[in-house]
Amino acid sequence: MLSKIENFIRQEKMILPGEKVILALSGGPDSMALLSVLRELADKIGFMIIAAHLNHGLREEADEEARFVEDYCRLQGIPCYVKKEDIKEIAARRKKSLEEAGREERYRFFRELKKELSAHRIATAHHKDDLAETVLHHIIRGTGIKGLRGIMPVNGDLIRPLLAVTRREIEAYLEQKGIPYCIDQSNYEPVYLRNRIRHELIPYLREEFNPRLVEALCQLAYIARIENEVLEEEASKYWQEALRLKEEGKIVLDVPLLSRLHPAYQHRIIIQALKEIRGGEEGDISLKEVMEVAGLLGKTGSSRVLHLSGGVKVNKAYQELIISRKREEVEPYCYQVEIPGEIYVPEQDAFYVFSVTDIDKLDKNGVIAYLDYERLRFPLFIRSRRPGDIFRPRGLKGSKKVKDFFIDEKIPLHERDKIPLLAAEDKIYAILGIRVAEEAAVNNATQKVLVIKKRGK
Repeated sequence: MLSKIENFIRQEKMILPGEKVILALSGGPDSMALLSVLRELADKIGFMIIAAHLNHGLREEADEEARFVEDYCRLQGIPCYVKKEDIKEIAARRKKSLEEAGREERYRFFRELKKELSAHRIATAHHKDDLAETVLHHIIRGTGIKGLRGIMPVNGDLIRPLLAVTRREIEAYLEQKGIPYCIDQSNYEPVYLRNRIRHELIPYLREEFNPRLVEALCQLAYIARIENEVLEEEASKYWQEALRLKEEGKIVLDVPLLSRLHPAYQHRIIIQALKEIRGGEEGDISLKEVMEVAGLLGKTGSSRVLHLSGGVKVNKAYQELIISRKREEVEPYCYQVEIPGEIYVPEQDAFYVFSVTDIDKLDKNGVIAYLDYERLRFPLFIRSRRPGDIFRPRGLKGSKKVKDFFIDEKIPLHERDKIPLLAAEDKIYAILGIRVAEEAAVNNATQKVLVIKKRGK
């Protein structure tokens, strides 16, 4: 199994020599196997492993599992970072399912840690059976060629080395190596669709129709992936040709060019435009919306208008398809901070709590930002962004405009004026919950830390 995974890592160029890899370590069998494999390959390939565990606090065993992960990593000499979040409270506040809120917070934690430690990759323990389940899940919900790809081996900074092996191979490896792990009983609860696919649908299809079902679905995912790459490459060329104008909140496309394209390319260009205007994920855009926009291309005359979800307007004006979003007017805000103390920010519908502690007593649980207290100027303010704001993000050489930083971070336009900055006069020390400025970041000389937490009303 080890050589199979090593070859897969090299084939997909997942990890390069000298890189740091954040490993999402739940303590379950798959992630513990991945930890063992990467530990064995680290010296051979030349990379560093850092374990990360988010305690959701949803089950009685959650604290015990967090301690298990910490203790195991300490014995193995692997750096390990653990954070605890109240996912139940977060899900209720954001009006999302526990599963969705947990996933969002987990990846938020991993990416914050990646920035803080200047890491390069985030490794998760998805394997071939997970890939097969995801393909089936997407088929049941309705999907296109992108959905048939299932889980990507490399997706931006995310890597999945175990996609080279099956669950059975992982179980055999764990037994052979005598590696301990935890069992999450929620993985067996039939209330979740994915669990029913795993424990009911796949066994039935395997027994009744194809004993090599997992391999067949993984083959389908591979074919969809490589064919989609070709379509994406061509669509990106057409996107550049079709794009007449792109500015904040507005994209203009060339109607005659779009009209000549195959519907497959039309749809991809429309999805790209809607995603850039609306923000969020591609999966949030429905086929119905795409078809409605594509339908405008064949309409004669001008002033044809569509009103889509999320405040997006699409209108055809002669030779142009104009996709825009009305910017939500948010009044500028600015609140002075008391330290120690807390302040309610109506624009976030949340309290921000400030305290000062010694660096060796810092507890990162529930913390959205921590800064070197003695490097700050006072008084401090929580405020919205202003035209011309300049920010020097930690880990980045030089400064950039806050506007450009938000674009690079893919923060939707309608959210940017609400996001709180921590500042003293024109000096920005943090974009709260996203990034700390280099000049306020904790370093080896830090003695006192300003700790910032956020809580609901």
